Amino acid sequence: MLIVYDYGGPPLSYFLPVLRARARISVYVPRPERLDPVEHALLTAGAERVLLDDGLWDRRDEQETERRVVAAAQDWHADALVCFSELYATQTAGAAEKLGLRGPGTTGAERARDKLLMRDALTAGGLTNVRYRMLRSEEDIVALMSEVGGPVLIKPRRGMSAAGIQRVDRPDQAQRAFASARESLAGFDVPADTEGAFLAEELLHGDPDLWYPVPGFSDQVCVEGMVVAGEYVPVAITDVTPKVPPLTQSGHISPTSMDVDARRQVIDTAERAVAALGLDTCGTHVELKLMPDGSCAVVEIAARYAGRTIIPETDFAHGCDLVGALADALLHGTCTARRFDPGAEPSRAAATVHLYGSECLGTHRTPVRFGGFAVHPAELLDGTVRIAGYAERERGWVVEDRVHEQPYWLAQLHLQGTSLAELRDSVTRVRRELRLVPEDE
Repeated sequence: MLIVYDYGGPPLSYFLPVLRARARISVYVPRPERLDPVEHALLTAGAERVLLDDGLWDRRDEQETERRVVAAAQDWHADALVCFSELYATQTAGAAEKLGLRGPGTTGAERARDKLLMRDALTAGGLTNVRYRMLRSEEDIVALMSEVGGPVLIKPRRGMSAAGIQRVDRPDQAQRAFASARESLAGFDVPADTEGAFLAEELLHGDPDLWYPVPGFSDQVCVEGMVVAGEYVPVAITDVTPKVPPLTQSGHISPTSMDVDARRQVIDTAERAVAALGLDTCGTHVELKLMPDGSCAVVEIAARYAGRTIIPETDFAHGCDLVGALADALLHGTCTARRFDPGAEPSRAAATVHLYGSECLGTHRTPVRFGGFAVHPAELLDGTVRIAGYAERERGWVVEDRVHEQPYWLAQLHLQGTSLAELRDSVTRVRRELRLVPEDE
């Protein structure tokens, strides 16, 4: 098996041993300069071969990238290709198709990668919740705002990790927001200045209170699953905690706290959305907005597994092995994933919490140097909840005002427990009560 490795997807330390247990592994790294020492050590220890590209080409040239993936796969005599990074998903899909190997298919992968093509495919499939249009200038933003009668979001068609997403509330913000969106894509090797590289979407407002019997959730939800030979297999619903304004993701909880009818509605929408893209064999991550009228609007679909620690959370809470199931599908064409049962109540629960400066400042003002927290997060957890993984910024790290804080977390907590209710309460308590201490105090 050849892994095309870059930023995104499940943690490297999590998926590499699983894949190594099923096949001989070679890793192709298109951007080796972005590897940190830990990643480099993991790859060296966990793969039989690591191919670091020379980087002597324009990485925005996806045809050349695809050619290099094909060459790496042929040299390894690969029986399967896998890529968890959004940035190289379509190139890997194209390479697999050229080599006659299983994968999402070029058409489906392109629809998942390009948000404008995704919207067009969803509309053709009867999922028309969101009004949108391609952007060529700020005039297109103003025109859509006039059409929907409210705020819109600017999104890069081929973005990732919320980079380039801007909210526009007033027409006089359009020009600056569009420029900021293009600038924020720097470093992702995405052609942000190409005409038509962005789209604008109506900003939807959901209602989590209609969908959840308990508080503490966002109006957005995720569905983890996979497609095997064109058949979609939803595996789990992942709840999302409220975002840190304006658009920063704060955390996820699995299993879901929705009631059974709401779960069925979410799964039904996810099935229709994935079908509209025409995917063949791949992991999937579907994001839905929970609307006040009882419908689900599609936010986006990825033809790959989710990033951060959503996959380890799902595996723990639902007793599954999503990475292993994907390997089985790509190598052998078999489906070993268990389809989601809306009526099942798993006996374990898991969550990820990302804490950011804006919510931990308390009475302090930025800029401030991080000196730790007033209490250790473990002191805020219920008895059945434990910290399975923890990371914290080094002392002296500068907390500043940022519009998009997602890359600038202060702490990451990976929680596990046997009570979903106590896990929910612990997540809420950590977010509400944890406060940073400046380094000089």
